Amino acid sequence: MKAIAFSPAHITGFFQIFLSEDEKKAGSRGAGISLSIGSYAFVKEATHFRMSKKASVARDAIKNIGKNFEVIIKNELPVSQGFGMSASSALAASMAASCHIKGLPYEKALEYVHISEIKHKSGLGDAIAAFYGGMEARIEPGLYGKIKKWNVEEKLLLLVAGKEMKTHAILNNEKIMEKINDAGKECMKNFMRKPSFENFLRQSKRFSEESGILSKKMLKILEKLNEVDISAACMIGNSFFARWSKKMKKEMMRYGRVYEAYVDNEGTRVLAAFM
Repeated sequence: MKAIAFSPAHITGFFQIFLSEDEKKAGSRGAGISLSIGSYAFVKEATHFRMSKKASVARDAIKNIGKNFEVIIKNELPVSQGFGMSASSALAASMAASCHIKGLPYEKALEYVHISEIKHKSGLGDAIAAFYGGMEARIEPGLYGKIKKWNVEEKLLLLVAGKEMKTHAILNNEKIMEKINDAGKECMKNFMRKPSFENFLRQSKRFSEESGILSKKMLKILEKLNEVDISAACMIGNSFFARWSKKMKKEMMRYGRVYEAYVDNEGTRVLAAFM
């Protein structure tokens, strides 16, 4: 059997960190959006496990399924730039692999990916968000935490303006974590008072400015982008997002590589399964 699956990339706008020795309870509170571009995975049964990319999160997640697979992953966005690519690639691969096991629910594939992400400190909630799609609020942290979703029709611009930023480096810095949690708590409270895409952008901008994650250079770029229209950083990365416009696209192109995407409201899904 062979299967192909897609998982959307995901942007977190603001968040609070919740760590736990129980990986199922660890995660984050916050809000984000899933994107129409992300990761595709082609999976077929094999005599030995083979994977096209060095994707440790995906590798560990798939190995929990209990069979040998050949896995080919295609990512449409760069890793370590706040697009949740470790989660999307692992989700796409695990969902495709789960088609080979009769009776294995897709939620089990999500569980394997979430636990692997927490262990590798590569993410705290992207897998859960990308699984459902849309604009989401992760109201309670963890694999079985409370999540609320809204369908959103928006076209976006994404800018990669600097070098990779590793999530585990942030999670190992207690000073930055404290600032993140303080800013994230306020942004989440303000967002839930009026959960709209416009307010999501505004709270994401505030978090970008107050969380202590961005360098002075990146904050300056953020300032310039906001002279055109409201913009925010993709967490955690040296990248930014905003509504699509010709003027914003022209401004973003001054600072780095620009991508275009829509909000994906479907979430992770299997595209085809065949013998």
